[in-house]
Amino acid sequence: MGMYDEIMCYYPLPELTEKEILFQTKHFNNVLDKYTITEEGRLIHHTCHWEMVSEKDRPYYGKPEWDKNPFYQLAGSLKTIPDGDVDTGYHGIFRMYTSIKEEWFEYEFKFTDGKLAEVKRLYKEYGNG
Repeated sequence: MGMYDEIMCYYPLPELTEKEILFQTKHFNNVLDKYTITEEGRLIHHTCHWEMVSEKDRPYYGKPEWDKNPFYQLAGSLKTIPDGDVDTGYHGIFRMYTSIKEEWFEYEFKFTDGKLAEVKRLYKEYGNG
């Protein structure tokens, strides 16, 4: 599966009546960054940085699991701090995807000078066996 970034889409999409849908993409940094496509067709990056969480503020601190496995000492060791929203001015093509009620939705977006110029739904083709 690997890492990805998330995109909340408010722009109306072909063949999809739901609004405010969370998608994934592997076309950017793949570090769980957060983006939004606005109703107006702009790609916004919700920038942030990471900070260490003190041991005493981590979820397993002081519990029996803390000393049993180093994983429990690392759990909750980082938190994201929002830095602000940036209009990316994106120019290019990327894909994003999600699953809704067991149906796969994948779209290709073409941005020109920061504005969504074209969107099309892509379909997976499955073999006969």
